[in-house]
Amino acid sequence: MNLFALPPFITDILIFLIGLLVILKSSRTRTNIIFFLFCLSMNIWLTFYTLMYISLDPVQAIIFARLGFLGIIFIPLLAYHFIVTFLNQAPQKRVLIPLYTVGLSSVFATPTNLVYNGVAVYFWGFYPTAGSLYFIFLAAFAILFTYGIILLLLGYIRAKKQADFIKAQQISYVLIAFACGTTGLVDYIIKYRLPIYPFGYISAFLFIGVIAFAITKTRLMDISVIISRALAEIIAISIHAVVYLSVTWIYMNYVSKTIDPLFIAFTIIYGIFVGQTHQQIRLFMQTAADKLFIRGKYDYYKSLAEASSRVCEQLSLEHILRVLYDTFHEVVEISNPRVFLPDNFSTPEKTSNFYVAYDKQTLNPAAGSEKIKIDATIIKELISSRQPVQNVKELNAALVVPCILEDRLIAFFALGRKLSEDPYTEEDLRLLQALGSQTAVELDHSRSYEKIKTELEAAVKELERSQRLASIGTLTAGVTHEIRNPLTVIRAETERITNQARDLEYLKQFRELVLKHITRIENIVLRMLKLAKEKPRQETSVDLNKEIEDVISFIKFDGVKLDKKLQPIPAIRGDAEEIEQVFVNLIQNAIEAMPNGGTLTIRTLQKNNKPMVEISDTGKGIPPEIAESIFDPFFSTRHEGTGLGLSIAYRIVREHGGDIKVTSELGKGSTFRITFAS
Repeated sequence: MNLFALPPFITDILIFLIGLLVILKSSRTRTNIIFFLFCLSMNIWLTFYTLMYISLDPVQAIIFARLGFLGIIFIPLLAYHFIVTFLNQAPQKRVLIPLYTVGLSSVFATPTNLVYNGVAVYFWGFYPTAGSLYFIFLAAFAILFTYGIILLLLGYIRAKKQADFIKAQQISYVLIAFACGTTGLVDYIIKYRLPIYPFGYISAFLFIGVIAFAITKTRLMDISVIISRALAEIIAISIHAVVYLSVTWIYMNYVSKTIDPLFIAFTIIYGIFVGQTHQQIRLFMQTAADKLFIRGKYDYYKSLAEASSRVCEQLSLEHILRVLYDTFHEVVEISNPRVFLPDNFSTPEKTSNFYVAYDKQTLNPAAGSEKIKIDATIIKELISSRQPVQNVKELNAALVVPCILEDRLIAFFALGRKLSEDPYTEEDLRLLQALGSQTAVELDHSRSYEKIKTELEAAVKELERSQRLASIGTLTAGVTHEIRNPLTVIRAETERITNQARDLEYLKQFRELVLKHITRIENIVLRMLKLAKEKPRQETSVDLNKEIEDVISFIKFDGVKLDKKLQPIPAIRGDAEEIEQVFVNLIQNAIEAMPNGGTLTIRTLQKNNKPMVEISDTGKGIPPEIAESIFDPFFSTRHEGTGLGLSIAYRIVREHGGDIKVTSELGKGSTFRITFAS
């Protein structure tokens, strides 16, 4: 048994299986058919060379060698034919017909000494020696391979210029395969009696394997992943092979030179051992290789996958767009990424006619950005295929990824090339497609959320206005009293005017008196109107004691005793009318908490250099179980209340940089303590 016959034998089986898998995948594709014939030509070579290795005499060996050459003749011819077909170039009959004619003619020279004139004996067994015309075949082989590689390089350059990155990557794999294949030329040199083991069998397997991968994958994996896996597999096989060959060498030299039952038993046991340990060794080696070569790739894919989760963190269009642009720029490092949304995305009740790009800085539709009609060909293609589309010239994009929900194209990403100039890999496309699907869901939810949020904000504003109007209604009694006093004076003075001498001094006094009380009425009315009127916020210096006095002046304290303890405190920066609204709401709440009368205490003081206002009542108090909820919107213990009074007061105080706290005891009353920023 010649162990050196195992490499060509194993390679023969693997190449046949690869060719069979490729032709079964698509038996009608011209590229696959030619590749399968290419594999068969290698099978003829490897099958007869395996038989040559195990031959026992030179005559038998030369016969097998010449039969193997029948396959070798067609390897360069089919390689060239495969390249022009793979590159989608129409094979020229005026080139192929002469080539195949010469190849078929060479078959007749095979039995003669012109190609192989004999066999030599090496440490691995018999191997053919070159005849007088063999160098012609060797030169033809080198010329066809070189020309094929040039065609591949030109095709690669053309694909890159056309931004066809998938094709460019496929061609790059075929180039790698041919680089492996050229190392097999050492087999031909050995025929000129160079004593090197013909390791071209290994390169032949890699040659066929890489090409098969290139033509059967439309979305290719990253080359570094392939390298790490292949490296791990080769190392694992090498470890087992070295152990087996070492033990075999020791056995043959020190135990027995024949293959006896003991050696067969050892081989079987070792085979079982290999079956049990190969996977563990391969995984260990691959893990080490991954850490060494592609750790950065895994971190990159992890970050890209995490982006799908980050878009879910907030139902906000601005947040979603920011996450997407950060991902495209910082993680994938893409040139000119754009997110396209319908032109009326934020107003779904309106019909959209275009998809427009949103700016990565303003997160709004970009000024003067390109528009894609809602019925454009690319839009229809994205909806029908639901898959990323490569090389969209109308968008100047290397990749367009749809964001589809059900049958609706919610948005799409138009992505340029990677800054690294690497093509988009299968993993890139898979993760970007997942990101697109997740984005579609979140964008659709965000649109509904924004609509509900806008309607809710409008409703809250309307309720706040209703609350202010309700407060004014409650104040009407006190205002009526305040207005009645100056009106009574005006009425009395007017009735007395006929009984007085009409001298100039009297008329002057009458005029001043009437104007004074009319001004007082106007001020009361203006304060009421200010509470009801919507206006933009205006910050000025606010005297808290003055605002309290103004509010007290038009509140009616029926049955409630007012106790004022106003101390000099520093003014604050804020909106006087909003501060007035706070005091109105708190004082009214305190009065309503004392339906049977009581004492309302309003106190101002300074604590820790901060002005403070305390409003205390001796009412029924607040139950502990609802104390934490009284500042929540719409929370009310009164059936007729809106539940917004304390909520509005809380919001205004917080917007002024202050804080509001409440302490209460059932049956004894409550104290609201407001602290303002100095």
